[in-house]
Amino acid sequence: MKNFQANNSNPQNSIKILGQSAQGYIGQCDCCDHFNFVYGNVLFIFTLQGLRNFHEVLEDKLDMHHLSEPLPNGKDHLLPSPIPNFMLAFNSHELKDISHIFQETFLAIEIEKLISS
Repeated sequence: MKNFQANNSNPQNSIKILGQSAQGYIGQCDCCDHFNFVYGNVLFIFTLQGLRNFHEVLEDKLDMHHLSEPLPNGKDHLLPSPIPNFMLAFNSHELKDISHIFQETFLAIEIEKLISS
């Protein structure tokens, strides 16, 4: 697992990378134990339960809309957000990539639990 300096002015504020791909990562903040999910230009900050809930939404495609015709950028899956008129758009390759990041992350969390107990 790699550490990422989240803020160069505060060396104690770092992110431990738990799962990653070329497009994004999930990391845990050393100072608050929250999890950062970063993919492309999107950043969400979650508690562990929030991270699990978001993963469930993506894996089970809960509330996900599959478009019969992709958008001009090739995205054909839309996930509505609680913010009006704001959606996340993915293609099938991105959803698989994100799934692998989550699998790697949850495996790293389980390994850390076993090591610390």
